[in-house]
Amino acid sequence: MDGAARLRLLQALQVFLLAVRRRRTEHETDRLLFRLGGLADPELRLHRFGEHLRARTPEVAAWTLALLWDRVAAGDRPAQTVCFGLLDFRRLIRVLGAGRLEALQAILEAGGHPSAGLFASSTARVDLQDQEMAPRPKEPVGFRISLARRPVPTVVYRLLLDPDVRVIRTLLGNPRLTEADVVKIAASRHATAEVLEVIAEDGRWIGRYPVKVALASNPTTPLRVVVGLLPYLLQQDLRAMADGSSRPEVREQAAAQLSRRSGGRTQSGSGVGIYGLGK
Repeated sequence: MDGAARLRLLQALQVFLLAVRRRRTEHETDRLLFRLGGLADPELRLHRFGEHLRARTPEVAAWTLALLWDRVAAGDRPAQTVCFGLLDFRRLIRVLGAGRLEALQAILEAGGHPSAGLFASSTARVDLQDQEMAPRPKEPVGFRISLARRPVPTVVYRLLLDPDVRVIRTLLGNPRLTEADVVKIAASRHATAEVLEVIAEDGRWIGRYPVKVALASNPTTPLRVVVGLLPYLLQQDLRAMADGSSRPEVREQAAAQLSRRSGGRTQSGSGVGIYGLGK
């Protein structure tokens, strides 16, 4: 066998082994989602997820994150339910540590996979100046939480932009709260990422289409939340986000959704690139 033939054989073998590793990782990810879906405690779910990633090589752990991200982006409801509290930098660093997380970030970024956006800060707002910040409430948080339970329209309106996530969580259950009120919170330039995440977790309100659009359009909404909402947006809203979002990751994911609906294929949303990193 000459040198050229040997090289072709080695290349074919590498492609085959990579495909085997990819298939194995896909099956492991299926089983992981099933196991995590059976855990009701969010903290236990997070730590089991961390154990799974730590037991894999950095490449396979990065592939797993990419696979989960792609399923969330494709509108896979079980994946969205399980991954909502997992694909978050602040949570992942607790169970993986900074060094391990940096290694996964480097692999995802090198492959150009959109899940690298997990590591982008969600607290920085380029469109929010210091003088625009809402004044801090003077009352103790416990008092404001008790107010949030009262079915009084003036009280509800007063607490809409409260910065404490506990107040907003209580307010979301107030019977006098309206869809327009929730949209105002979801679209607010003053809302924190934690407050927006609480709205996305609320089963009563996240089913409302205007709330979905407001959350997806807010630059502070955590990226994983936006990606999970995109499959449910109408064509015109997706197009508006693909053209006008201030976040490049959101523009890319919105364009990928449009491509899927039109029957096209978008590599950035398919996860193909990340699997080439193990070569």
